[in-house]
Amino acid sequence: MNHTDTDRARDDLAKAVRAGAPEGIARAIINNVWPLYTEHSDALTAAVVELPAALLDRHPILRLLHPMTPVLARRARTFKPVAHAQDVRLMSADEADLLTLAQMISFRVNGDVTAAVVYARRLEDRLMEAPADGRDRLDGPLWFLHQQIGSTWLAAGETGRALLEFATARQLGRLSRQPYAERMALAKTALAHAIRGTLDDAERALAEAAQMPEVTTSNTNATTSSEAIAAALIAVERRSANIADLLTAAVQIDTIELNWPFSLLARCRFYLSSHRPEDALETIRLTSESHPVQHGSFAADVIASLSIESLIATGEVAYAWSIVKNNPKAGVLTQLATAHLALNDGRLEIAAQELRLLAADQALGPAQRAESVLLSGWLEFARTGDVSPESARQISRIVQRRDRRRLLEVMPRQLVERVREAIASEGAGEFDTVTEKLVFGDHQARPTLTSGELRILNPLPAQRSTASIASTFHVSPNTVKSQLRSIYRKLGCSTREEAIRAATRMRLLAPTAHD
Repeated sequence: MNHTDTDRARDDLAKAVRAGAPEGIARAIINNVWPLYTEHSDALTAAVVELPAALLDRHPILRLLHPMTPVLARRARTFKPVAHAQDVRLMSADEADLLTLAQMISFRVNGDVTAAVVYARRLEDRLMEAPADGRDRLDGPLWFLHQQIGSTWLAAGETGRALLEFATARQLGRLSRQPYAERMALAKTALAHAIRGTLDDAERALAEAAQMPEVTTSNTNATTSSEAIAAALIAVERRSANIADLLTAAVQIDTIELNWPFSLLARCRFYLSSHRPEDALETIRLTSESHPVQHGSFAADVIASLSIESLIATGEVAYAWSIVKNNPKAGVLTQLATAHLALNDGRLEIAAQELRLLAADQALGPAQRAESVLLSGWLEFARTGDVSPESARQISRIVQRRDRRRLLEVMPRQLVERVREAIASEGAGEFDTVTEKLVFGDHQARPTLTSGELRILNPLPAQRSTASIASTFHVSPNTVKSQLRSIYRKLGCSTREEAIRAATRMRLLAPTAHD
């Protein structure tokens, strides 16, 4: 297998194309795939697109090289990257590496992240245990293998493991003869750091990448997309002034890198931070309908968590709980959103359970851990009406970090005010500077109604008149009116319609036969 001679690769392909035999063209590509991919991508693509579909399906690496594959994988055509047994038996170790790579990427492109992770582990095992000549060469594909393993771990939400692979890919890329290799690794490094919330590291990676050579045509979309999405995520978290421009640049183009969940995360976090939950829900709907999404993947975690957060903002709490119920394999983002939903809905035990699970997760990124601390402070406040000095100090430290601006907005106003009182003069100036620019919601504790008030409240959805309720319970209309006034005061409303909505949201109404 030719890993190094770019001129020979070009000539072999040109000769096969002139001969016109599809099998000969396929064999020329497979034998020279690395130098063709890195140095002659235009000629490679031109040859691949002319091959018959049956031949593409027989050789997974050829199907993967077809430019329409990432687009068709959305919905129209998924493919199973299974090589013929006879072909596998005749493969060298280097060819087997590239087959495993193609299988891993193919499953990832098709949205089957679970299968992609299986092949990532297989490729890791091969790199550790099975010798191959091409791996020891500076102009070989070893850096690219580690880069793609990292991309698979990132698609699975394993940002820590992804960063280890990207670090290896960067070091190997620095030694390789592909001058753009290091930039490709830095782009994905920035994206992984942006997801974890280590924004200074993400920013440094982007700054270094900007000084590197441009990537080749075959990798341009994937690399520029990763860089743009990472920059947009940083801007959203810091509430930077140029968010809109960065989001425009972060529009997702279908590539083998599966970047669309990260683009969706950036855009919808911006909508939520801008108090536009309806726009977030529409974007989630259109995106999820346009891509295959597997339960347990990072994409599923992003969609579920953003849906829950958006529905909290629109007041559709029951719908939000149905999403929680339908996503039993919840990722970290969905766990955080569930804790937020539970706190917003007064289900403190559920919030406590989710936060205990998050506290025990050693793989949490700094942003997720900070959000967990903020939600734990909310839980403490909801239970006691106060926060401990230690909780106040922790929240104050998070407030004063510019990387956590977006997270603060989920906090209720009463908690923010109590933290401000608790820290006294310790960092109060910076605390005030940050919080006065943000808009906080109100914490509505679930009110305690008397048995008489509950008796009057429950018939409200079905019985619209005071007289009918009074007749049902054999009391005077004035008694019903008195208890309604008390109910309105406790629920913070002034009409029956508002009382029904508030009671439904706070789960004060007794279940009906249809519930």
